[in-house]
Amino acid sequence: MTTNHIVSVPVNEELAALIGKKGSVNGLTFFNRKVGDDVIVVLYPTNAAEKPYAIAESMLVAGQIVISTAQVGKELGEALVAASLLDKKVLITDDNDVSKLIGNGLLKDYEVVGKDVLLEKIAGFSEGKQSEVVRVDVDKAFPVSGIGTVVLGVVMSGTVKVHDTLHHSSGKEITVRSIQSQDVDVKEAPPGTRAGLAVKGMDHGEIEKGDVLASKRIEKVRRITTTLRLSQVANEKISEGSTYLLVSNFSHTNVKVSVKPEGAEMLLEKPLSLMPGDAFMLLRNGSPRIFASGAIKSAQP
Repeated sequence: MTTNHIVSVPVNEELAALIGKKGSVNGLTFFNRKVGDDVIVVLYPTNAAEKPYAIAESMLVAGQIVISTAQVGKELGEALVAASLLDKKVLITDDNDVSKLIGNGLLKDYEVVGKDVLLEKIAGFSEGKQSEVVRVDVDKAFPVSGIGTVVLGVVMSGTVKVHDTLHHSSGKEITVRSIQSQDVDVKEAPPGTRAGLAVKGMDHGEIEKGDVLASKRIEKVRRITTTLRLSQVANEKISEGSTYLLVSNFSHTNVKVSVKPEGAEMLLEKPLSLMPGDAFMLLRNGSPRIFASGAIKSAQP
């Protein structure tokens, strides 16, 4: 039985290329590899200097984060701070000793590993129990001659099967005609699969990055209440009406934040497909750019 692993490599494209073969590019560069019965898909932010939200995208979608220490500098520090805001398994390469950077409890669940055992460590990780609710976060849609609309995305929960009917963020329904994973036709795609879905019911022009296909419609919303976790390293003081960039999986928009004793309320500049339980990260102009994370408690149109 195939096990799928989505991995974030926020810095060092050479490390991403070591893990897998370069595939498509869409804000994130995807690298793919099959190791025995395991499929590993790496998400690397293509141009993090100009699009820092791609770092957050990769970390939020991934089940594991692998951080290269080949170069010790600003990018490494930023990646470590961002990873510390998520409760995910972190693997740190042993190129350089960064114990001083991660001291004082910055990271809780991490392991320093050599490249010779990196694939083994990635493949050996289990994320535990997954929700049965089907959800696919879309990163791309395009037309294919003789097939029609094809949607690329990551199965975040549940298992997508051929002939399934799924609800698009807009409320429209699509039917899954066929599924491909790693250029191979499959009958179903479990959690952690980056899958290509040939669908009918919608044109590719109606589907964009950040949209969601799910067994129950996940609407686009403008107002959310959230928990909020601030990095002590960033030392950001959020004042009433502060504006930041919110990133949740493959979608992002500017938000105006009001801090409350129980968390925060946010007004989104652009409606996004969000639901209670979804994780997010906040970005600012200063360094480190990713300074906060949280989960959505409630969402309104």
